[in-house]
Amino acid sequence: MTSLSRRELFMAAGGAALASGAIESGDPVLAFIEQGIADGTYPGCAIVASRHGRIRIERHLGTCMTLMGPRTRVTSRTMHALYSYSKLVSATVIVMLQEQGVIAYDMPVRTYIPEFAGGGKDGITVRHLMTHAAGIPNPPGLGMVRTPDEWRKGVEAVCAAEVEWEPGTRTAYHGISGLFVVAEAILRKTGERSWDAICRRMLFDPIGAKSLTFSAPPDSAPLAFTPQPKETPKSHFEGAGFAGHPSGGCMGTARDALKVLQLHLNRGKWGSRRLISEAALDDMHRIQYSRQIAVARAAGREPAHETWGLGPLIRGDGPKQGGHDWFGFGSRSSPAIFGHAGIDTVIGVADPQTQIALMFMATDSPKPPEKTVPLRNGVTDRVFEALGQVSSATT
Repeated sequence: MTSLSRRELFMAAGGAALASGAIESGDPVLAFIEQGIADGTYPGCAIVASRHGRIRIERHLGTCMTLMGPRTRVTSRTMHALYSYSKLVSATVIVMLQEQGVIAYDMPVRTYIPEFAGGGKDGITVRHLMTHAAGIPNPPGLGMVRTPDEWRKGVEAVCAAEVEWEPGTRTAYHGISGLFVVAEAILRKTGERSWDAICRRMLFDPIGAKSLTFSAPPDSAPLAFTPQPKETPKSHFEGAGFAGHPSGGCMGTARDALKVLQLHLNRGKWGSRRLISEAALDDMHRIQYSRQIAVARAAGREPAHETWGLGPLIRGDGPKQGGHDWFGFGSRSSPAIFGHAGIDTVIGVADPQTQIALMFMATDSPKPPEKTVPLRNGVTDRVFEALGQVSSATT
């Protein structure tokens, strides 16, 4: 594979912590993702990967569905629905706000939202919500939150929910409920009007991720609809149904999504500016239920808790758990590897040990579905193998 052009590799300055650099070995990566398009697994994809803050691999291939039609070319400007990768985005902002004293991880949520009480919810904390341990994984009535009225109805739904287990005693994936409740608590505490506005002020603008947004972008923006619907939507408002959801509604380019991972690899700094303290970042990347997991394993039981940090999933040093493959951790064994997946189309994975970060997004659900996990782990393994020989001094 030929080296990427300067234009493809260019990363805007202005304090950005990602820089461009030559790619040393990318042939296995390119061959693998091109084969996925050729065999019909997905119509298009984007991949951006960096090491030591330099982008080493960047490709935008095939087609996607946009308002222009179902066969629009994927480019570096294409915005992708990030789905649950949004949890890593939102959790990063929540950690910043916790540092500012806006919220506290172990404070009962009813302190911030008085009506979030009863039904076993009184003891639910922000930490429970950030680690899928709150016991309200699928509250009836919680749907779209694109408008103020939809958001209000969502708040009513979570406040009426009853827990499915005692908060903290186990984890099970909270698709859209957990960080939605935390975001509502923050909005009430700060008096701000939208989660998107908070994220732009705290994160998107400081790291230069202009394309990232929780609001449906203007119809002129090149937003890919994934999974691809049967009919082309008439507007982004119609097609971006998860817009606004702190747990699943972020959209943006692959490169801007990678910047969030890079902020974590930078130990909370972007250029010369510190956005998150190292102590707060360490807490975020600590497996929150490591003690419970260790006790269960010592007793020969399957742990009731997964290896969640405060937002990201962490690989940890124990046996693989089911979520590790789904999140694209591949055959990597570094305990500090972290990241998040977005439905069956997006993965973001980073490793502090090797300083490798990658974003991969397909422009439709892989077909057949059984190919999703091998695809994700195949991408991760090939990227890590390709970039593992790239030194920090290479330019």
